Amino acid sequence: MELTEFGFGGVTLMDGERVAFAINMADSAGRPSSRRPEALLLTDSRIIHLSGGEKQRRAVMAAVKDVEAVEITASRQGYSAYLWAALAVVLSIVMFGTIENTGVKLASSAIVLLMGVYLVVSQVTEPGNPMVVFRAGGSEIQWEFDSGENSEDVNSFINRLYQIKESSVNHSGAPASFAPR
Repeated sequence: MELTEFGFGGVTLMDGERVAFAINMADSAGRPSSRRPEALLLTDSRIIHLSGGEKQRRAVMAAVKDVEAVEITASRQGYSAYLWAALAVVLSIVMFGTIENTGVKLASSAIVLLMGVYLVVSQVTEPGNPMVVFRAGGSEIQWEFDSGENSEDVNSFINRLYQIKESSVNHSGAPASFAPR
């Protein structure tokens, strides 16, 4: 089965494998709804995270049976906004010291300084995007999602994952629980 309906032509599943649940960022015609296409697929044996265009495609896969934990968390923004804010402060000081005209000196320095302040305030006050992390062995699959649109889909995806995992354990011949002798 080819995954063109999810916006990823040229990517195929194994023989007999079928998609049990999908969260994708493509419209019904298979065209990416954003400039960076992305899909999170659950098959009867794997979790597949596909992202990027044809030239920069990235695929991360993990076996359902190997999934040990699932975490929903907020993604961390990093420190780049603080570095840009520090650069804005330095630049405003340099502008204040080098520009001759008093009005232009004050206005330009204040604008650059306010941009730095805005970066710090937005970094502190805005929460990160929600993200789901699937841990399987030593690897993990991370997928950022929109909290309003996809949170219910993510919960359904996780529930379906554990249903598939549970049914594969029960059908593999392994006992569902330990019985002491």
